[in-house]
Amino acid sequence: MKKITFLIFLMCSALSFGQALQIDFEDGTTIPAFNFGANFGTGNIVNPDQTAPNTSLRVLEANKPDDAEWFAGFGFETPGNPLIDLSLGTEFTFKVWAPIAGQSIRFQIQNSLNGAPTYVVDTVIPTAMVWTEVTVDFASQTNGTEQYAVFVIQPNYDIACEGAGCTTVGAGNGGIWYIDDIFQTFDSNQDASLSDLTLDGTTITGFSPSVTTYSVQLANGTATAPTVAAVATQAGNGSSNVSVTQAGGVPGTATVDVTAPDGVAMQTYTVNFAELPPAAPVPSVDPAAVIPILTNNPAYSDIGVPFFEPFGSTTSFLDLDVSGADDAISFQFGNGGQVNYFPGPFPTGIDGAGIFHIDFYCENLDAGDNFRVVLLPQNTSFNMEYRVTVDETQPGVWQSFDIGLAGAGSGLPDEFTGADISNFTDIALIQIFPAEAGSTLGAEQVIVSNIYFYGGTLSTPDADLANSFAVAPNPSKDVWNIKAAANQNVTAVQVYDMLGKQVISIEPNSNEVTLNAADLRSGIYLARLSTANGSKTIKLVKN
Repeated sequence: MKKITFLIFLMCSALSFGQALQIDFEDGTTIPAFNFGANFGTGNIVNPDQTAPNTSLRVLEANKPDDAEWFAGFGFETPGNPLIDLSLGTEFTFKVWAPIAGQSIRFQIQNSLNGAPTYVVDTVIPTAMVWTEVTVDFASQTNGTEQYAVFVIQPNYDIACEGAGCTTVGAGNGGIWYIDDIFQTFDSNQDASLSDLTLDGTTITGFSPSVTTYSVQLANGTATAPTVAAVATQAGNGSSNVSVTQAGGVPGTATVDVTAPDGVAMQTYTVNFAELPPAAPVPSVDPAAVIPILTNNPAYSDIGVPFFEPFGSTTSFLDLDVSGADDAISFQFGNGGQVNYFPGPFPTGIDGAGIFHIDFYCENLDAGDNFRVVLLPQNTSFNMEYRVTVDETQPGVWQSFDIGLAGAGSGLPDEFTGADISNFTDIALIQIFPAEAGSTLGAEQVIVSNIYFYGGTLSTPDADLANSFAVAPNPSKDVWNIKAAANQNVTAVQVYDMLGKQVISIEPNSNEVTLNAADLRSGIYLARLSTANGSKTIKLVKN
């Protein structure tokens, strides 16, 4: 008997009949159902420009570089169900941040991914690098009653390329777009959505009126589910349109039934409660000898994960130790996924490391279960990889793996094959494949935690390097003042945002350095400080 003790967050943008399309990205996990076109990608990220008219915390990033296919884009679909019901309204609005002024974005609706009819509206974005509100209307193309299962958005869509033999976007025309708040305008009398959904009086994490299914993961050992309450969106209707059935325990499910003012349209919100698995063991490697990616050791300054790109998997970031910070990644189905640091560089080198570490958890294991780890630098023409065989006699128990990096001389019996570590001055991708070579893990929920590099020359850094930098103020509104130990100078400083983009690069060759943060957006940055004795990456916070 399969035992499932935790669930992952599910988005239900595909609203039931009588409900308008509403998609935002505030939950941190909502991504398109599909991308298409070579060298194009999307990810749910922190809004890099939280200014009017879009102060949302999170948005969708659409990376369409120069070498992407000219028609590339993304979309949402609900095969066999109406994602869009035009009887509710033929007008749609969304917010766009374009990298280059004067480029066009296409919005289209269709019956299936490759099926007719297809209706399109192209809109030119006049101004670059600011949020623009876009409205498209299909009233002139449809009779206003149809239902469609697919909609597609294609940023930087060049109509002139249709039938003209274009292949890629072209030099100097590519860039990163941001998109948010894709809403269909509709008759409010048919509105069966919620304006708030709370647990013990606090709004549920990731709440959006368009998200109808939630998973709430409670601390390991929790037996009683929080009390669910909700308020209907329509002013003046409030709780009269809402009926709540509480969960009987943990695991358990609470349901919220909402009836619209017209008495016809209805919608159900579902909250699934489950226990989190136990947190992974806290690593004890000296922080000075670690390059931490995602860990549960508060002494480590984690590099972090800009986004985890699934290979057909359903994924979620988890806070297993309930500390308020993510420390694990869950994925199920598909073929795993990758920690992605494209398009910017990884903010510190790993060529001094000797060992890659990862912790693994799964509640159902069979003989032969394994997962493959692949490491790739920005130059993805080479890589190193290793297939990890897990202990099938240890289901529901954290398993830890140390794998020697190729060419590092770790002396471990398990070692990557492929490119030598000297070629890895950075890391662009850390790929995890659980659904290959006879493994049954592709059908299970797998969790990974404590992903970090250590050992090698990192184990013997300069004795004072780890504690030889003082930063004040941090957080800061305008400048960071960095002072090195009295016996060394800072020779170079590179500062990166959490997308991996370098925002500051200087070579001060001085004991004291001032970094101007006035022009930077609020958020977390990583600074790589170099001295004659080595380098150190520190975290900087801009208010």
